[in-house]
Amino acid sequence: METGKTLRGGAHLVFDAVDGVTHIVEGMYRNIAAGAWPLGDAPEGAAPGIAGFVHRAIRKVNGVSRSGLDIALRRFSLQLDNMAPPGPNREAIIAALNGVCGDHLARSGNPLAIPMRLRVGLPGQAGCSGEPGGRLLIAVHGLSMNDREWTWQNHNHIETLARQQGFTPVYVTYNSGKHISWNGRELSAALAALVASWPGPVQSITFVGFSMGGLVARSAMHVAQEEAQGWLERVDKAVYIGTPHHGAVMERGGFWLQKLLTYSPYTAPFAVLGRIRSDGITDLRHGNLRDDDWQHHDAHSDNADYRVPTPLPRNIKHFAIAATLSKKSGERAGRLLGDGLVHPSSATGRHGNPQYDLALKPDHTRILYDLSHLAMLRDRRVTDQLTAWLGNVH
Repeated sequence: METGKTLRGGAHLVFDAVDGVTHIVEGMYRNIAAGAWPLGDAPEGAAPGIAGFVHRAIRKVNGVSRSGLDIALRRFSLQLDNMAPPGPNREAIIAALNGVCGDHLARSGNPLAIPMRLRVGLPGQAGCSGEPGGRLLIAVHGLSMNDREWTWQNHNHIETLARQQGFTPVYVTYNSGKHISWNGRELSAALAALVASWPGPVQSITFVGFSMGGLVARSAMHVAQEEAQGWLERVDKAVYIGTPHHGAVMERGGFWLQKLLTYSPYTAPFAVLGRIRSDGITDLRHGNLRDDDWQHHDAHSDNADYRVPTPLPRNIKHFAIAATLSKKSGERAGRLLGDGLVHPSSATGRHGNPQYDLALKPDHTRILYDLSHLAMLRDRRVTDQLTAWLGNVH
């Protein structure tokens, strides 16, 4: 992302943070002044007296400063771009920021919001010279990541598969803070456009999704199925690596921490910090895939699972790789530790309710032991399993 846009977006976010902190502090003043009981509902409205006047003044000054600085940064954006070109570290930070509050960035028109985009990799990598092949390998990254972060400690599963099996890799970058269903819809449209403009016939499309990326891929396939989009007919296989098909434990913990803060008027102002969790993160609580899964309730106040059962599309071979911090096998999957973020039962699509169970074949799932979530991106066992499942394509 260009330096001018980065500075403008960063400035917008700082001013948004000042507004947010002002709201928290004013809420504390208001609740203390009201002499509220330790437990119960917090009072509403602005802080009384001088405290209310001060916080209104802060908001006004903050708004004027925001407008002035934005005008200045717009005027000098080209010079700033030439002075400090973007690099991988900056892109990684912006991707992480999108994961945390990308929904807010998109709604507020912040330049830091990452748009959906596809990047064709290999054979020339940087320049991508040479004629692309017809067997597309669609790589969809996880939460708070970008397409470059498939390379982990000098290893990249996607590039290895492309070189060994003749795939043309297509890397997806998206705003992982937005709802998974929105990203799925955008990915479906992007793939339809890609297939329509491909220089030769597209023989096959294969998905590899890491973590949240697996849910985005499933959402895109669901949209294509609903809209009868032709690209779905070319999909032959989909592999989900560490994907929380039925939710992630960490997000459920985040919900209960936020909920506890609301029980006292003296901690209630801080509950707004819990609501900073993006729509994409709250979707991970249960594994939401479609609009109906989240549209009719507030994920910050309601912990129930409202998902509409969404089976895997037929005529496509689906595979799942899970990881666990447990040191050895011999235990039932339900007793295994998770990988730090996702439990093996969720990653392999198992569920007590048959409507939600993905019914993956036993030989289409693999649990890797003594392995954490992010370490799956560099583990050679993952590469070997991907090769075994996707190598038989001729």
